[in-house]
Amino acid sequence: MKTWTLVASALLGLAPAGLAVAEEEAETEEVPAHLRVEEAPPALRVEQVTRDPFHEQLALAANPQVPQAEAQQVFDELVSRGEMAVPTLARVFNDGRSGDQENWVAARALGRIGTEPARRALHRGLTSQRIITRLGAVSGLNLIASQDSVQDLEKALFDKAMTVRTEAADALGRIGHRKSSIALSKALNLPANFHRGKSHFVRVHIIEAMGSIGSIGGIDALIGVLGESEPELQIAATVALETITGNSFKAMGSSADNPPSPAEVAQWRTWWSQRSVGEIADDP
Repeated sequence: MKTWTLVASALLGLAPAGLAVAEEEAETEEVPAHLRVEEAPPALRVEQVTRDPFHEQLALAANPQVPQAEAQQVFDELVSRGEMAVPTLARVFNDGRSGDQENWVAARALGRIGTEPARRALHRGLTSQRIITRLGAVSGLNLIASQDSVQDLEKALFDKAMTVRTEAADALGRIGHRKSSIALSKALNLPANFHRGKSHFVRVHIIEAMGSIGSIGGIDALIGVLGESEPELQIAATVALETITGNSFKAMGSSADNPPSPAEVAQWRTWWSQRSVGEIADDP
């Protein structure tokens, strides 16, 4: 009835014709079924953030803003967690996105914990593209000092980074595997260990490692160093030779802080040329 009244009114000029037609369409148009159903909004999924107490301790120990004494205490507590902390430490250590400080502290913690899973995690770091990770790996393995790490540490003597090569020499010296003196002898004269004819500090570490190992495998290389012109290396080589062989050719009253004299160098060469391997030590 209302529609017809509006139409009539429109015809009589009482209402705009367009309004009458619009109201008629509004009354006759059906709302699509899918629009008539009022659906509830989808439930929002709330992500639960899982706390990792070991990572929190690691981050605190690695934070340079934390006082050193406090950071050390946190680090010691983290290490005391032992095997439980290894998965987190291994994940952070081998994560290429981890910060340098956390990466280094994770390596040291793995080395302090020293279990086999920790050692394996450190070994994986030896092939990293990051110098800090490779250095951390060698440093951690130095703390563990396992004979099972010798082969990979010998390879690290030829790493591109001098800091890694230096730490590898220290680690091998600490482990004391006698046949490592061969790899150390080869690494001693690596071209990368020199700059404009002068030795980098890594060579001193290699010489000291050979002395610590005490193997005859390093004698040739050490006697070669005696003839060089760098006093620090000559002195280190003399000490290493005396440690390995139990001999000394220093003149009476000569200070150990002085490099070997030409006469002393000649005596070492003569002595070595007249000795067979078996007369000095048994190197299995």
